[in-house]
Amino acid sequence: SHRLPLAEGAKKKGYKVYVAAYNATNDKRLEENDFIPIDLPNPTQGPGPLAVLKTIFAIRKLLKSLPIGIVHTITLKYVFMTGLAAFGIKDKKLVFTVAGLGYLFSEVGMKPKILRTLIGPFLKLALKHPLASIICQNPDDMHLLISQSFVRKDNTHLIKGSGVDISNFSASSPEKTNTPLVLMPTRLLEDKGVAVFVEAARILKQKGVNANFQLAGGIDKINPLAYTENDMKSMTSDGAVTWLGRVNDMPSLLQKSTLIAYPSYYREGIPKVLLEAAACGKPIVTTDHPGCREVVNDNENGFLVPIKDPNKTAEAIEKILNNGDLPEKFGRNSRKRAEEEFDVNIIVEKTLKLYE
Repeated sequence: SHRLPLAEGAKKKGYKVYVAAYNATNDKRLEENDFIPIDLPNPTQGPGPLAVLKTIFAIRKLLKSLPIGIVHTITLKYVFMTGLAAFGIKDKKLVFTVAGLGYLFSEVGMKPKILRTLIGPFLKLALKHPLASIICQNPDDMHLLISQSFVRKDNTHLIKGSGVDISNFSASSPEKTNTPLVLMPTRLLEDKGVAVFVEAARILKQKGVNANFQLAGGIDKINPLAYTENDMKSMTSDGAVTWLGRVNDMPSLLQKSTLIAYPSYYREGIPKVLLEAAACGKPIVTTDHPGCREVVNDNENGFLVPIKDPNKTAEAIEKILNNGDLPEKFGRNSRKRAEEEFDVNIIVEKTLKLYE
């Protein structure tokens, strides 16, 4: 869903577009848009590294059998697998989008450290494929990958995020109500800052701040850091936050909101939800963290807060809610940033130039 405008842009330029993904042939949107779906194995289903190896071999078979000129791979996991699959194949141009460095680079502890030690050399090998161009989505990721010699500086490019369709997410003032709505839209992962948001809401409720706090996000049954349904029910049982579950009409919910809070410390490229919030002209409270700080200029269209700090998060939310002029001012600046920097048409144009 995030890359559909890019695929459409490539098609308009005259490219024939294949989309290879797990379960691709069951996604009706692909055939409806004249893309050719190809199923890949699920790299998370199977014992240990065998599922990953199976996917690598499946990708290699595709690269050798199909008349493909350009292979654009999205996310670090698929960059890793495609880079290894493509060795020895000399007639393809490779474009690798590193959409955030994720669990492998952001987590501390023994397990991620072991994974970095084991996978690091192979990841460097994949990223340094002689025919590859690398796209990083924020300057922090780009600097880290270059400084640690995962990529070559001369073939690494900065294209900020996946973009947002500013026509689908139009700017609007929230509905007139006596109780403002503070919304956190997110995948329900620990390091997205879900618990931080819930605790910040508790702090503000205890202070008597008049606001509704809502959390929108469905259960993720694959990610090891995901919360379960029981976790979410327990976390929100005191009523400080209402958990909405999965929401299908996000533009409508965003437009009803007064403020978007996203206290993430996950290592992502640029969070799509922040781009959508900006396009809707919303003030934003998020963390001073790679990816998140690309969307918010502190005290211009929102506030940046330290990671894992519910008190500072609560303080920033309260400051916006209690200042009559800030929501409108910040919201106006958010929309301007979305139009000037993150419009999906700008992102697609930059990417297609790289193809050419």
